Amino acid sequence: MPFPIRAAACLTVAGTFLLQGGVTAQAYPVKPVRWLVPSAATGAFDNVTRALAPVLGAQLGQTLVVENRGGSAGLLGMEQAARAPADGYTILTAGASQMIFNKFFYPKLPYDPQKDFAPITLLADLPIALWVHGSVPVRSLKELVAYAKANPGKLNYGSAGVGHVFHLGLEMFSQRAGIRLTHVPFKGIAPASLEFSAGRIDLMFSAATGPIMALYKAGKIFPLVGGAEKRMPSLPDLPDFAESGFSGMDAPNWIGLVAPAGTSGDLVSRLNREVAKSLASTDVIKFYDAQSYVIETSSPEQFTKKIARELDAWGPLIKGLGITLE
Repeated sequence: MPFPIRAAACLTVAGTFLLQGGVTAQAYPVKPVRWLVPSAATGAFDNVTRALAPVLGAQLGQTLVVENRGGSAGLLGMEQAARAPADGYTILTAGASQMIFNKFFYPKLPYDPQKDFAPITLLADLPIALWVHGSVPVRSLKELVAYAKANPGKLNYGSAGVGHVFHLGLEMFSQRAGIRLTHVPFKGIAPASLEFSAGRIDLMFSAATGPIMALYKAGKIFPLVGGAEKRMPSLPDLPDFAESGFSGMDAPNWIGLVAPAGTSGDLVSRLNREVAKSLASTDVIKFYDAQSYVIETSSPEQFTKKIARELDAWGPLIKGLGITLE
């Protein structure tokens, strides 16, 4: 890779004209870019962001400063990004929980997922599986349903919080299977995974990340079913929900990149192109493969339409589940 040329050294007279209060896409960036993550460190959002940041920074010729703003189901980080200047110097990693599900759980949501952000591109898809701790005497979805019916409320499951995709997925499955499970919400997937590995949590939806796969290979946890309507690349022998008699269980678990609304189209397009190049780098591909993440890209327009479709689809579903904030 050629040594990156600092954008500031390439400024021309033509490049000094302003676009919506910021520099032109050709001159951008002339200072470090803040990259917000609305979750704690070590989770999938943080992992993807920190894998991409140095590669994208080298291409842009500037440092990308990653800042974790976890807590409150991602509301703090989302609000901070929504209120930031729309000059290209604040970007945000966000997923379905923040951009889709929160809208239906918080009547006074401090941001609007469609009005307050400019979608840039998708970054990843994280195929999920339903995992059981080795101490639970089930090794298939059929056995799980039978055991749960014989022991209503005995089994618990962990999630990254009320309204998280892992919470919604298991609630949907519980209702359709006619079983009762106890939800144990955590402040992020990392603490939930820690309790799961220790056996204090019986079940959990999770992507087949490196740490999860390590627990599986050590015989501490076992996958019961894939969470989408196609088999997972990292677990090709694992049947998916559709094969197991539960179609329509494809809960979205994507990660994307957005900027504050009002960020110029030129800057959004520039970031979209540079991120696509970063995702094609050897180091990033190796990292994704090691974590069982799937690289997924999109145009800003495709990403915008995806958000609108999923808001329309999940609103009635969440209302039908009858889930309330705890």
